[in-house]
Amino acid sequence: MDVDETRDEYVERFSALVGKGLDELFVADRLPGLVGGRLEHFAVVDRVVDKVVGKGVSVHAETRFSFRGHRFRYERQIWPPGFPLEIQTALYIEHLRERVLTRRYREETDPEAVIEI
Repeated sequence: MDVDETRDEYVERFSALVGKGLDELFVADRLPGLVGGRLEHFAVVDRVVDKVVGKGVSVHAETRFSFRGHRFRYERQIWPPGFPLEIQTALYIEHLRERVLTRRYREETDPEAVIEI
């Protein structure tokens, strides 16, 4: 993160970089991607950290997508940043991919139910 970068600038740049990464993640010929998956929604949202203590608001990125007959939701805090922007965006994409590809999912799971990862 640039020391002069504001929260809004950081979030805007994060959204642009992750948007590109998510587009690439679902491309059919791109491995190791989520071939056959479909991005349904990506957004950044404010979350109140602690109303009682007044610690303020953090920003989370949320991605919803379908893959192999299941629907998924992945959310991760992006502000305040724990890493520089480029690392934060790479971690977001890689954690999403790793969590989907390394877990086992029951076949009898309701296909309309959203799996939180």
